[in-house]
Amino acid sequence: MGVYSIKDLENFTQIKAHTLRIWEQRYNLLAPERTDTNIRLYSDRDLKKILNINLLYNNGVKISKIAKLNENEIYRLANEILLTPEDDEASQVDFFINKIMDFDENAIVGALSDLVQSQGLERAFSDALIPVLKKIGELWQVDTINAAHEHFFSHIIRDYIIRNTNKAIDSGLVKGRVLLFLREGEFHELALVFYNYILRLKGYQTIYLGQSLPNEDIERSIQRIKPDYIFTSLIAKIERQEIEELMKIFENNIELKKVYMGGYQVKLFEDVIPNDINIIQSIDNLMVL
Repeated sequence: MGVYSIKDLENFTQIKAHTLRIWEQRYNLLAPERTDTNIRLYSDRDLKKILNINLLYNNGVKISKIAKLNENEIYRLANEILLTPEDDEASQVDFFINKIMDFDENAIVGALSDLVQSQGLERAFSDALIPVLKKIGELWQVDTINAAHEHFFSHIIRDYIIRNTNKAIDSGLVKGRVLLFLREGEFHELALVFYNYILRLKGYQTIYLGQSLPNEDIERSIQRIKPDYIFTSLIAKIERQEIEELMKIFENNIELKKVYMGGYQVKLFEDVIPNDINIIQSIDNLMVL
C-alpha cells in the first residue's frame, strides 16, 4: 500500500496542495492520517478518491454537490464518465480495455498486429498503446481494473516489441553504441523496450541491461562500455536525493547531451535534471536521432 504526502498528491493529480486542503477542511472530502508532527499522510484509497473527485469536478460537477455524495456514488459517477466513448480513438481504446478485462490475449495480439500492419509499430505504440495504458491508470482509480490487468497487457506488449526487435534488419552500418537500463527499484520496462526497438531499427548497436540496476553497476557499466548514448526512464516514485545521485553518475562519466531520459518522474524533477540532458516527451524525440 502506498503512503503519500500532500506534495505527492499534488504531483500525481496536478491539484494544488492549497485546493486539497480546502476540499479537506471545508467539505470533509478526505481524512488523512497524521504523523506525530501533524504531517498529512494519504493512502492509495485517498489517492483514488481525489482522482475521482477531480474527474467529476472537471466534468462540471460542483464540489459542493460532490461533497454530498458517498464514496460509492463518487466511484459510480466517475466510472460512467470514464467508460463513455467520445470518438473513434476512444472506441479503439475501449476495444483493448474490454479484451484486457477478459484476459483475451489472442484478441489483443490480433488487433495489435492489424494496427502495426496499417500504421507501423512506432505509431501504434504512441497513438494506441500509450492511450490504452493511460486508460488503465484511470480505470484503476475506480477499481474497474487492477494491477493484474496492467501486468497482463504490459507483458503482451513487451513480448510483441521484443519479437519485432529481433526481426530488425541489421544493415551493418552502426551509428553508435547505446546503453539502456533502469535504475535500482525501477521495474516499468515497457518504454525502455520500445526505445531499444527504435534504436535498433535506426541502425544503433544497443546494449540492454534491463530493470533495477544499482548505482555502482550503472557507473561501472558506463566506464566499461563507454557508450555513445545512454537511454533510461523514470516512472516509479523516486526521492530527490536518489535522482541527484543518478545525475552525478552521468555528470562524472559521460557528456550530458548524450543522455536521454523519459518517464513521469522526469517532469516532477525538472529542477534537478541538468539542461543538457535530452528529455523524451514523445516518439518524435526518438525519430530525429
